[in-house]
Amino acid sequence: MHKSTIRVLGLCLIGAASVAATVYSSATYACDGLANPTTCNADAAKPIPVANLAQLTDDEIAYIYLQANQFDVEEAELGAVRGTASGVKQHGEMVAKDHRGVVVAFQGILTQNNIEPVAPADDSATVQHHLAVMKDLRARSGADFDREYLTQAIIGHRAFIELVSQTLLPAARNPSLASHLKAVLPAFKQHLAMTMTAAKSLGSDKD
Repeated sequence: MHKSTIRVLGLCLIGAASVAATVYSSATYACDGLANPTTCNADAAKPIPVANLAQLTDDEIAYIYLQANQFDVEEAELGAVRGTASGVKQHGEMVAKDHRGVVVAFQGILTQNNIEPVAPADDSATVQHHLAVMKDLRARSGADFDREYLTQAIIGHRAFIELVSQTLLPAARNPSLASHLKAVLPAFKQHLAMTMTAAKSLGSDKD
């Protein structure tokens, strides 16, 4: 049976460890053909609080959040183009559309509240992780791509939910910024549930 092994490198969809309030440990997560994605990566994106939560500014929160959304858009667009199963293509199209909408709405909030996104001191680990995921996905095709894409989508959405709920929302000082982060969480959870459903369907096809 196909095994897809994903290495989560350092920070996942968050800013650098020097300023971000959550650090994601490097680990290897194996998913057995995505037949049981509920147990796949069960410990992924488990946050480790650090002392400098108060140092995360609204400007840095805005940057980290926009970056995470953009990375999701890029991965989802790849899924829409490269996916072979109809569920994978539909997933990619919907996730990309939804996250693009989130970015537009969030940028309006930033403009209204004079918040200027500022990159953390060093977010290179985040960028390198995203580039590694994209490179790995582009090297795959067919059913192999479909499985890996959905696996990464599960990992990414779990990490995104943890990022918003455990790091960005508690640190946000601007009320409008905090309100947006709180309001968007149910949509991210819905994306995760939809992704897991698609993964289960794909896995059952391979049994």
